[in-house]
Amino acid sequence: MTSSTRLTSLLACFLFLGACSGGRDEAPAAPSDAGTDAGPPGLALFGFGTHEPSTLEVTVIASEDQGLWEPRDIAFSPAADHQLWVLNADSAMVIISATGTPEQRHVRKREAGYEHFLPSPSALAFGDATMATAHETDDVTQSSTPIDFMGPSLWPLDAALYNGGHASHLDMLHNSPNAVGIAWESGNAYWVFDGYHRSLTFYDFAADHGPGGEDHSDGIILRYVEGQVGYVDGVASHLEMDRASGLLYVADTGNNRVAVLDTRTGARGEILEPNYDDADMFHMTSAPLTTLVDGAAYGMVQPSGLALRGGLIYVADRALSVVHAFDLTGAQIDWLDLSSQITPGALGAVELDAEGRLYVTDIGAHRVLRIAPRAL
Repeated sequence: MTSSTRLTSLLACFLFLGACSGGRDEAPAAPSDAGTDAGPPGLALFGFGTHEPSTLEVTVIASEDQGLWEPRDIAFSPAADHQLWVLNADSAMVIISATGTPEQRHVRKREAGYEHFLPSPSALAFGDATMATAHETDDVTQSSTPIDFMGPSLWPLDAALYNGGHASHLDMLHNSPNAVGIAWESGNAYWVFDGYHRSLTFYDFAADHGPGGEDHSDGIILRYVEGQVGYVDGVASHLEMDRASGLLYVADTGNNRVAVLDTRTGARGEILEPNYDDADMFHMTSAPLTTLVDGAAYGMVQPSGLALRGGLIYVADRALSVVHAFDLTGAQIDWLDLSSQITPGALGAVELDAEGRLYVTDIGAHRVLRIAPRAL
């Protein structure tokens, strides 16, 4: 093994499980006493069970100087290396290229029509050919439609084509006001956390209508588990899709839990109305929503941000500014207290880059922070 290969392998171990030689053996503590009698070694990314950002490298990646304003969600584009998209509450998208390098640069985009196609944005998700956004609003966004009209918007993946307004939107479907989470399934199909109906709703845009179009009639809208998830005004409830298993992971903020929906289950029930798009719309029945993590058992208050990586699910508690890591059985692996860096009540989204470093949004201070183990 070359020295370069050995260094890469060691870094991978340190970033994720901390299981290489020299890692700590003690079980991590937790914000509460529940579920802490035993456990695996802590994560290097969380300071090997120290839970303290002082043991890690914390870097401000972007701030108001780069056009951030209450950044609610972040995601790395699959179409460009180290290109981070930051979704602002003011409907602007800040696209950062060469993120975290000396060559880092940014562009802020918000064009005519954002008031309807990107109003009060709460979440974004990348597919393999498109990107979609969810919007937390039940207000009138255009004079011709009612307050319950809002739904997700579909956008181009190419940062050069995206402008955040009418001219660049590829499609839009309706029936989920106060949407606070979104995740990609396949093709042009996405899942939305519908705060208005307290549901998880499947949206398939099918063939998009092209930039600036308006034909939505080929869409499919399926509403699952209505009334079974809890919406908290102003707080995102992010989603993560495991496409291999068909499981949708849900930050069920209002019920203080991480829930799981098996999207391979369910049967079409009654027709959904109103049908603003002339699309196929149905209630779905017989789809179980189960609790993976009871937030109260681990001292959580408002699970909000989610990231799924390497068999772990990372959960950001908005209220306490703590990030937790659980395995996919719901067992806690470690947790990181960021309250010294981010005012409690201001922690937003959580994301990981290709190297396994953690990124979080500081909504109150208009920042994106990167967290990583200290350099070897």
